[in-house]
Amino acid sequence: MSRLPKLILAAALLLWGVSSGEERVWIGAACALLVYASEWTTLRWDFGEKAALVAWRISVLFLTLAMVLVIMQGARITTMARVFTWLPLVLLPLQFVQSYGTASTMSLGTFSMMVRRRQMHAAKYGLPFREIRFGFDKVYFCATLLAACLGKGADGPWFYPALVILVALAIVANRGFFLAGGLLTGFGLSTGLALSIAAGGGIGGQLGLSALWDRGMAAFGGGKDQGSGLEKRTSLGDMGEIKQSPEIFWRIIPESEEVPPKYLRTASYNRFGNTDPTTWDLALPTNTGNETADFKPTVFTRDPNMAPEDPDAGYYLCPPDLPLEKQSEAISAGLPRFRLRGEMDAKGAFALLPLPENAASLHQFNAATQRNSFGTFRVEEPPSVCDVQVLWDKRFATEHPPWESVRKSAWRPGPYSPDLEIPRIEQEAVANVATEMGLYAGTVEEKIAIMRKFFAENFRYSRYNSVPKFVHRWTDDDASVKEYVRNTERRSTMLSIFLEHARAGHCEFFATAAALLLREAGVPTRYVSGFVVIEKSPKSGEWLVRGTHAHAWCRAWDEANQRWLDVDVTPPNWTSFETPRKQPFQELRERFQMLQEDLLVWRDKPGHMMIVALFLLTPVGIGLAFVGHKLWKSRRRLEVKKQAGSNGATFQATPLQALERAARKALGERPSGMPVASYLSPLAGRLAEPALLGRALSLHHRLRFDPAEEDPGLVAELQALVAEIRRQLAGK
Repeated sequence: MSRLPKLILAAALLLWGVSSGEERVWIGAACALLVYASEWTTLRWDFGEKAALVAWRISVLFLTLAMVLVIMQGARITTMARVFTWLPLVLLPLQFVQSYGTASTMSLGTFSMMVRRRQMHAAKYGLPFREIRFGFDKVYFCATLLAACLGKGADGPWFYPALVILVALAIVANRGFFLAGGLLTGFGLSTGLALSIAAGGGIGGQLGLSALWDRGMAAFGGGKDQGSGLEKRTSLGDMGEIKQSPEIFWRIIPESEEVPPKYLRTASYNRFGNTDPTTWDLALPTNTGNETADFKPTVFTRDPNMAPEDPDAGYYLCPPDLPLEKQSEAISAGLPRFRLRGEMDAKGAFALLPLPENAASLHQFNAATQRNSFGTFRVEEPPSVCDVQVLWDKRFATEHPPWESVRKSAWRPGPYSPDLEIPRIEQEAVANVATEMGLYAGTVEEKIAIMRKFFAENFRYSRYNSVPKFVHRWTDDDASVKEYVRNTERRSTMLSIFLEHARAGHCEFFATAAALLLREAGVPTRYVSGFVVIEKSPKSGEWLVRGTHAHAWCRAWDEANQRWLDVDVTPPNWTSFETPRKQPFQELRERFQMLQEDLLVWRDKPGHMMIVALFLLTPVGIGLAFVGHKLWKSRRRLEVKKQAGSNGATFQATPLQALERAARKALGERPSGMPVASYLSPLAGRLAEPALLGRALSLHHRLRFDPAEEDPGLVAELQALVAEIRRQLAGK
């Protein structure tokens, strides 16, 4: 059976190390060196089936430890993918047995208890049994490439060509196209065509799977992304039912008697329809710079009553530009507080943090936070699980008042207030509805009350969106909409159809409509995405925030009282539409999720990671020491066994044994118990002068078995013959 060249296997391990990130490059290099070192030494162990079985059990132990470590890192969706990235290290004991053992194959019974029992049953009763054996190096090669494909660097432009080259070389080597002289022959057109088709199909498959993943996550409400903080694409133009995930995103653990705030805001936006008729984004104050520059580090302070070396002493202040004399109030021990805990969704260098609009400060949080002018908080290099104590009070606010901007507008040149901006295409429908409800008179709070009553009496909530992004596609199928568009005598939009015709939609329709209607009435507003806090666990007393609790509303500026007000006109019964159905084992999965998050929080406490490492690595260290001791003892016994015969007589070594290393590339490992001469005999067909090998074998027998033959001239002649044979094998 042909063996995979160690050089190709080592190259695959190096590819895995590079693609897995800087922290694993040296691990990949060490594994590659260990595997390829078998080409540099004649040291071998006579591993039997029992040793292979022990290696398999060690690999299973490594796999279990890898799963524990990955689970402790969070990211439940990608747990198995992350475990598979460690396959080269997990399966290394088996490859060690293959590379440094005398047997060239492994039995299938090593990996299957059922096969082993059948084999023992057949041996016990003398029944026929066909043993299946295979070279594990090819399995190890495939596992290494799989792990490399799951690494961080697999998206790089260099990765796929390197992968195709390695696979092609492995196929060529497996089919025996390499001759002793190193020339590549027989690589037919069909093989090259097949590799080209496979490479092209791989690229298409990667793109297709990425698209399928994105569609699947969108269809099942996957992910916790509530906007980037710079731009929020709504679902206004997405047809069909709006689905959200029933998974628990956040847990609110009360640490005071007060009920937590109802709304957790993820991000705020003040400009609608600037890029397309479904998107909210930011219009910034004058001289702010770009949207990224608007994010500033939150102010850091310490409680003077706590020791400076206490890791919990630091506070991040949430209100912007808080005067020094007010900072002590934001960290007061008497403020209501709760603990916010949950796995963070970091698709880039930052993740958004959902907070109440009146957050005062963040405590017991080691990650750096930034806040922009809209009160949006993001975490730089977020931890796998966020655990932060949030202090809050109605006296505080996390965003700036409205401002004027000199940025160019698609509708108005020169300075303008982006919080009063209404897209020109929406102005007529918004004005019609504002007039219908009588929204132009009264205070801000009175206008909000009028709008709430109007929406409650005339609109209904629906998760199903029938208003398309391109209205003309709907008018072709729906006569009533076509009639509405014709009667209005203007270019209608999905928002105008929602306001004047359909009057049914999900929360993003209500939030966008409310923001523009209040702007029409002269009230500055902003669109907000986040979560509502409505579900309390009767067992733990914690408040659970699920994907189905994701929500959108707007905020209105009360100039008289200098404050922002949360305005939610979505019908209150919308939560009944989003109540998650009980799924099989849902409670068990949620308990496991909470336990995992609590364990990760405990792990990140100072000194706890060392305890975990010692707990996991101590049995591994003991096991490796035991195996190393056994290997050392077996190595010494094998050396004695090679030097002495069965009757204790010592044999004379000859220069012919130096050919064994050169022959291994063509003939594979020498089976245990096979004489060197019998092992080297097939080399005659690979030599230009086959008679040289016959003369060398004759001299070898004379020097080894005839004690009288101690002529130095015979040794020198044999050395010369061995050198010539090696030269012919190398094709020189």
